[in-house]
Amino acid sequence: MKKQRLFYLDLVRAAALICILIVHFNATVTGYFTLPHKLFTSTLPLGIYLGDFGSSLFFIVSGASLALTVPAEQSPAQFYKRRARAVYPLFWLAWFVVFSYRFVAHPGSFGGARTVTLVLTLLGLDNFAVAAGWVGTDFACVGEWFLGSILFLYLLFPLLQRGLRKRPWLTWALTLAVCIPVHLLGWDARLVAVHIPEFLFGMTFLTLAGRTRYILTPLLLTGAVLAQRWDGKITCALASAGVFILLALAAPLLDRPWPRAVGAQLAKVSYAVFLVHHVLIQELAAHFDLAALSRRDTALLFVVYLAATFAAAHALLWLQRTLRTGLAALRPQI
Repeated sequence: MKKQRLFYLDLVRAAALICILIVHFNATVTGYFTLPHKLFTSTLPLGIYLGDFGSSLFFIVSGASLALTVPAEQSPAQFYKRRARAVYPLFWLAWFVVFSYRFVAHPGSFGGARTVTLVLTLLGLDNFAVAAGWVGTDFACVGEWFLGSILFLYLLFPLLQRGLRKRPWLTWALTLAVCIPVHLLGWDARLVAVHIPEFLFGMTFLTLAGRTRYILTPLLLTGAVLAQRWDGKITCALASAGVFILLALAAPLLDRPWPRAVGAQLAKVSYAVFLVHHVLIQELAAHFDLAALSRRDTALLFVVYLAATFAAAHALLWLQRTLRTGLAALRPQI
C-alpha cells in the first residue's frame, strides 16, 4: 500500500535544498570565502556553517523518509537493490555528461587522476574520497561528499531499522557511544559518524508523540548552545534536529494545495538539482571578475543560476527517462 505523503518532509527537504544552493553560490562567487559576501550569509547563529546545516537537514529527512516508506519485512538485499536503482543511474548519467564536457572543454582537467580511481566514481564515492583524503585527485565531477556519506548511511539503515523496532533505547545508546568518539577523533574524516545520529533521529521522529516533540525541541536547541564551544558539527546536528521539529510543527500552517504541489515537485527534482547545481555555478562564475562583481549583478547571477540549475535538472531527468524507454524497447520480447 502506498504511504501518504507527509508535507513536512517536503518542507524540510525544500529548506535543506535552499541552504545548499545558497552556500555553494556563496562559496563560488566569493572565491571560496576570500571575498566579501554580497547577498547571503554562509554562517548561521551559533557559528553554524550553512552548508553543514543544509546537509544535516537532508540526513534527517532521509532517515524519516526511509522509515516511512521501507516496510519492516523488506530484506536488506531488496533495500540495497532499490536504493542502488534510485541513486546510481542518475549519478552515472550526470557524471558522464559533465565529464564529457570538461574533458573536451578543459583539456588536462583529469590529467592527475589515476585510472584506477574510476572505481570510486563507479561506486559514487569519488568526491567523498577526495574530501576524506583517500586520494588527492580523481575523476569527481558531480555528487559532493554528501553522496558518499548517505551511501554509508544506507548500508546501516536495515540494521538501524531493526534496532529501533526491537531495542530503541539500546540502539540509540550504542549509536552515540560509537559515533561521538569516532567523530571527535576524526577517524572518519568527520564525514559520516556525526550524521548517523541525525539519520537515526529522522527515523525515530515518526514514532514520537506530539508532547515529546514539544519537550524535545527546547532541549535540542539548548544542547546546541551548550555544545557550541565543544564541537561545531555536534552543535549543528543538535540545532538541525531542533529546527526539523519546528518545521514539522509549523508545516500545518503552510499545508495548502499550492505549497504542497511545489514541495512535491521540489522533492522529485531535488536529487537531480543536487547533482548539477555546483557544476553550473562554477561554470557561470568563471565568466566574471568576482572581485568587481556588483551586488546587483550578483543577484542577477543568482537568478540565472537557479533557472539554469532547475532547467538542467529537468533535462537530466528527461534524458534518463528517454534512455530507459529506449533501452526497454531493445529488450527482446518473450
